[in-house]
Amino acid sequence: MNYVDRLESYMLRMDLTHEQLPGTENTWVIDPGNPHRSAIVVRLEDPIVLFSAPVFECSDTTPKREELFQLLLSLNEELLYASYSLRGNQIVLSGAYQVENLDFGEFQAMLDDMSLSLDTHLGKLDPWRQAGTAKEAN
Repeated sequence: MNYVDRLESYMLRMDLTHEQLPGTENTWVIDPGNPHRSAIVVRLEDPIVLFSAPVFECSDTTPKREELFQLLLSLNEELLYASYSLRGNQIVLSGAYQVENLDFGEFQAMLDDMSLSLDTHLGKLDPWRQAGTAKEAN
């Protein structure tokens, strides 16, 4: 079984709602079924499987930005397999595994860690998320 088939079999085994991104054969958007309905992207870039969930945009004008970064660093301490990081201006929750050694338990643990973390952390991040949404609306 090739790696793409293996990853898809893990998603099916977990009964996850997932969709392959158009024009790709190695990238999926997963709905883990958590209360916040956070999408997690799984991308195979052999030899690595990347897991990522965009959280919100942050810029130089984000209010209390240093407090936000300090909070994200402290939230990283609670995570087992993933971490918060900055990709350009986008705050993301992400993790990675070597595809060769990725078994079903590790795949499930990564998605569970990310899903649970998003559900418990998004409330703490709401002041910055809402500020970004308000700025976009103006």
